Amino acid sequence: MKKKYNLALIPVSKSNDAVTLSNKFSDMADKYLLGVNSLPHVTLYQFQAEEKEINHIWEQVCDAWGEEPIDLVFNKFSCITFDNNIFWVSLLPNNCEALYKMHGFLANTLQLPAKKTFDPHMTLISTRNEKYEQKVSQLSGSYKPIADSFILSLGASDDIGQLTEIIHRLDIRKTMSCRM
Repeated sequence: MKKKYNLALIPVSKSNDAVTLSNKFSDMADKYLLGVNSLPHVTLYQFQAEEKEINHIWEQVCDAWGEEPIDLVFNKFSCITFDNNIFWVSLLPNNCEALYKMHGFLANTLQLPAKKTFDPHMTLISTRNEKYEQKVSQLSGSYKPIADSFILSLGASDDIGQLTEIIHRLDIRKTMSCRM
């Protein structure tokens, strides 16, 4: 049976900062809240595969991947909805051009199509509270941008795209090594 997986960038040292920020919205969070079922991440490519294929996929990615850790700064919030029912609060990174290139590279490596809707971000929460933008506005005045180095990882995802488990990640001490 195929499961959902995520090739994503994960923070080297500031995961707790993202979770702490997300928890400021916990009173209005619906199914998605960093720290509960989701690890902080920036999705580069989501895909489905058989569990037995994952090690081979990771080896393929590592054989082709030449990237060092990437430094990202999350300066502003994003508020978005696709259906006027569930609303999403995310942080937007700088260096989006590099993230678009990484997405295309991974799509090519996996021999899957690049996604026209690829939108680099770090999701904090989903909510059904229509007044969520007021809370974002209140918090954005005191928000100190999160900045960190991010490394490539492969992990399991749930049905709403939360990165729930890291299976593999690049070792920043040995960028040539792809095993945990």
